[in-house]
Amino acid sequence: MNGLLGNYSKLLRNLIIFWVLAAFLLILPEFSLAETQVLPVVKIGALLDLSGPLSNEGTAAYKSLQYAVEEINLQGGVGGRSLEVIVFDTASDETRLLSGAYQLLDEGAIVLVGPTSPGNCLTLRRFAENKHIPLVLIAGTSPVLTFSGIKTRWTFSVTENFASELKALFSIFRRRGYRSIGVVVQAGNFYKELFLWIRGYAPEYGLRVTCAEGFNLNSEDISRKISYMNRCDPDVALLWADSQAKSLIFPELSRADTPVAISHTLLDFGAFQGANDMYGLFLVAIPAPLAPVGLQKGLSFGARNFLARWGSELAAMKFDAKLAAAQAWDAAHIIALALKKGGIRGRSYLRSVLEGRIKSYWGVMGRFSFDKRDHSGLDPKSLLLLRYFRGRWSWLK
Repeated sequence: MNGLLGNYSKLLRNLIIFWVLAAFLLILPEFSLAETQVLPVVKIGALLDLSGPLSNEGTAAYKSLQYAVEEINLQGGVGGRSLEVIVFDTASDETRLLSGAYQLLDEGAIVLVGPTSPGNCLTLRRFAENKHIPLVLIAGTSPVLTFSGIKTRWTFSVTENFASELKALFSIFRRRGYRSIGVVVQAGNFYKELFLWIRGYAPEYGLRVTCAEGFNLNSEDISRKISYMNRCDPDVALLWADSQAKSLIFPELSRADTPVAISHTLLDFGAFQGANDMYGLFLVAIPAPLAPVGLQKGLSFGARNFLARWGSELAAMKFDAKLAAAQAWDAAHIIALALKKGGIRGRSYLRSVLEGRIKSYWGVMGRFSFDKRDHSGLDPKSLLLLRYFRGRWSWLK
């Protein structure tokens, strides 16, 4: 009897072991699948001009976003997840811009990057603020501040804004002993906004605005305003306009009797070739990687990576396209940095990390530090100041 009970006990134990092993083998494939499953990608929505008048800039920005994302993904992505750029061609059209923004959000974009056209910046800013979508601007020169006309919580910028640009210029003016400045600015709402900033910053640097004029986009008016500036006789003149004014302004620059500082939006290194008769031209501060090769200095690790990734392709591009590429590269890396610092917890959390935890990002455009008041945060001291005089470029200490 005892032998029979022992056999039953042994049989029962073997059956239990069998069923446990069978159950484990059945669920093992599920565990293996979970361990090897690829996590969903994190999508960056890009609103860029891949066609139309700004297609060169839009294409450069798109390629730069892709280059940056490739680099980030090779380094492990963010939280084990890869980044992906999804793009919509806005063709500089405001209606397409808004429809594209909705489409990218429907496709799962956690953040938006764009636009290429400076004229569409305000429209996209309003969209981001109303819909509570993190947005990183890669165009426009207005500072993104909490008191600048519209409520600013969701919009950030990696562009060279005129606040940082003016501070960089004014600091060199002070060091060179200039006391009076004249201002010639493209007419329109931008003129009014910029002039207020000039008036606000000038006294801080011991400068006095002696005269200010707005000009229309025609050669005759530009020539007339430069002649007026000569009669005003400031120590140095500021000439500010968007990139569309380049072809009209450069033929008139040699008429100036005083040193002239131009906005970076007017920069075209090729336009200065042979302009030996200029009295002196102080170029506004620009990102060091976008200067001619012989003048680049103090490049950050991120800037060196940018130059290496683009290689000789970058040298053949016009300055505006290079600028778009640089700003797009920084946008991608700042977004990735915020996701790494805060984790992938949704759009609201990404916004709060961008605002509160990006304190010293060194990229192509310079050093950025965002806070609740300033969503641009470009340090003027990280910009490079160049001077054109008697047919050659040099940088100013």
